[in-house]
Amino acid sequence: MPRGKKDTITIADIAHKANVSTTTISRYLNGKYEYMSERSREKIAAIIKETGYRPNKMARGLKMQQSKIIGFVVADIANPFSAILAKGISDACRRQGYSMTLANTDEDPKLERSAIRSMMDQQVDGIIIHQSGENEAFFRELAQENAPIIFAERPLGEPPILDSFRTQDDEAIKKMLLYMKDKGYEKVGYFTRPIKHFDTRIRRSQAYHAYSREFFGQEPLEYILEPESADTLKVQLQSFMKEPGRKALLTGNGVATMQVLKGLKTLSISYPRDIGVGSFDDWDWMELADITAIHQPSYELGSACVKRLLERIKKPDLKPVLQELPCSLTIRNSL
Repeated sequence: MPRGKKDTITIADIAHKANVSTTTISRYLNGKYEYMSERSREKIAAIIKETGYRPNKMARGLKMQQSKIIGFVVADIANPFSAILAKGISDACRRQGYSMTLANTDEDPKLERSAIRSMMDQQVDGIIIHQSGENEAFFRELAQENAPIIFAERPLGEPPILDSFRTQDDEAIKKMLLYMKDKGYEKVGYFTRPIKHFDTRIRRSQAYHAYSREFFGQEPLEYILEPESADTLKVQLQSFMKEPGRKALLTGNGVATMQVLKGLKTLSISYPRDIGVGSFDDWDWMELADITAIHQPSYELGSACVKRLLERIKKPDLKPVLQELPCSLTIRNSL
């Protein structure tokens, strides 16, 4: 006898129709409703009724067990910030008897969604995400399901829709610009990678704009660094060097710092003789380059994310929080 339509429906089919993970469907079938909203429950129930799905009794009888695995979805693992963050997460997981699994998305929102669904299907206990910034609707749905997710450095929503940890960027920019002013600089240019929708870059840019006006009485001089465009950078640096007064530049992150230092070398501009240089991010190589830098606690940020995630796994109904970790200034000889 040929098999009917109802016999061929699987959990994956239900998950696809409901646009959720198979883990969410499994939790529904096992009565684990604490991870989902009433709306999601009603939607899943309607699809199950519509399709006539009948779960395998053995599968339905399985108990949901902790995997003791934490997922980390990172936007760009090549960025040293991400590597330091990953180490903080991995070490904190190990101390708590967990292991970490990692997925790199290359800032691709489609890959990001796929990685998160894959981790949920593998039934990781929770996920820490350094997000691309282009999946708001997707994350809002997960938030409705009380999914155990933490945002690292790039929160979403005010107040945040999911637990979020970041550094005190505004205060860090303020400290750096005040230090530059105290060192006698009269004009500061800000060199940043494309800001787009990235929360971190937006906040750092806004802080620069506000404090450059307050401390230096100048209109902001912000330069957007195009990836792999040495000619554009050359023009930008030459333009800034024509500004009157004693000048310093501040970069938006470590990648921008490297790009700017290459440009200065190409133009034979010496720091601090011809121009002062300050960096957001204090990576190991900056000690060799003698760069005064804002040190953000990336490793500690990873540890804090793990601590909160384990709390959320135990208590799914916790109200989402946004926590900021303070930065410090590493003084060297570039200013």
